[in-house]
Amino acid sequence: MKRSVYALLSTILLLSCASEDRSQVRRRPLELAPQNGWARVRLDGEAQRDMKGLWIGDAEGNSIPFMMEREGLWAPQVLETTQYLAGKDAKGNPTAEFALVFPNGWQVREREQLRLDLDLEGKSPWVARVDISRRMANGAFLTLERDSPYFVYDLSNDRHTSQITLPWDAERYRVTLVPTQGQAPKLNGLRVTASTWPEQLEADEIVEPKISHESFKNTGDFLRLSLPHAERVVAADVLLKAPVAPVYVTLEAEAKRGKEDREAMFRPMGGGTVWNLPALETRATRVALNPTITDSMRLHLPENTALESVKLLIRHEAVLFPAEAGTAYFLHFGGRAKQAPGNLGALPASRQIYGRNPLKLKAAEPDPQGLGILLEKGDQTKPWLPWAVGLVVLILGFAAFKLLRSSEG
Repeated sequence: MKRSVYALLSTILLLSCASEDRSQVRRRPLELAPQNGWARVRLDGEAQRDMKGLWIGDAEGNSIPFMMEREGLWAPQVLETTQYLAGKDAKGNPTAEFALVFPNGWQVREREQLRLDLDLEGKSPWVARVDISRRMANGAFLTLERDSPYFVYDLSNDRHTSQITLPWDAERYRVTLVPTQGQAPKLNGLRVTASTWPEQLEADEIVEPKISHESFKNTGDFLRLSLPHAERVVAADVLLKAPVAPVYVTLEAEAKRGKEDREAMFRPMGGGTVWNLPALETRATRVALNPTITDSMRLHLPENTALESVKLLIRHEAVLFPAEAGTAYFLHFGGRAKQAPGNLGALPASRQIYGRNPLKLKAAEPDPQGLGILLEKGDQTKPWLPWAVGLVVLILGFAAFKLLRSSEG
């Protein structure tokens, strides 16, 4: 008799528990990876609608570690130096030789360029040419040939530079300062930063926004850039009417509107230096931004400048995961995420991921391995269902009470 009572009570508890909704659980097969290594999957609108429940699995339903694509992979990275030797060459010119220490997983050309910040000490005014040599693998030092040489200088009155940018094509470099005016400075040390030209940041889509002139009492005049719908903006090509020397421009994304004065609230996206000098056959337009999903931005230009055109670079969300060649993988969505062990974000950020074409997503299909959404009692789709369940629970509770009374008798 007691077993019957326990069975009824268990039934009551099960009926009162949350149910599982699998109606939206879907998966999409991924194109097979041609080789082992990092794989990149660019998400479309269907896959992006449920980012919280997104996960990648193999044919057996095992969850594969993945991470969202980070534009931080393009960020500058300070490199350690080793085997640093400083002194003077046969002509008495200051010189220094050093090797680069790469982060784990990095290699030569991980970024397009190296920025050298030289720690110089000298009596101004002076100007020095910077000769660069680098040693290739198993070879001798080769001079870096350029149409125009590098120069550093200190002409006093805040007119000085101690920074040069050179291509990254070796592991070991030699820097020599050749004075062209005054006495060559002392080279106390240097700092090396690996960086990428903003122009190297590719886009999935380039769009031209609608442009309008607006003004707010607190922020002054600006240009509003509007898109038909929210996009993930990562950069802008801002072309100013010539001639204009280097100037700094900034962009902001609309966040919300105030209730009282209805003034738009904006958050910074970033900025950069642009110019347009046709007589010198040089111009720069690319401004790298913090990735922001928005449909409304404002562009701030310095005084006495005018806009020729502006284009926005769009990059869709993408996921990165370690793929084995020929192995079937699936992108699961619409339900709960199945957690994978470990954290890929702990690996060093390598831009070599972008050296391969993204794997294509195939058509969606029912997902036998997906995890449904747990529905609480208040989340039932039928308005009468809670009442029906309550009535059943009441009847079963009454029956359990009668059984208990009879068992006591």
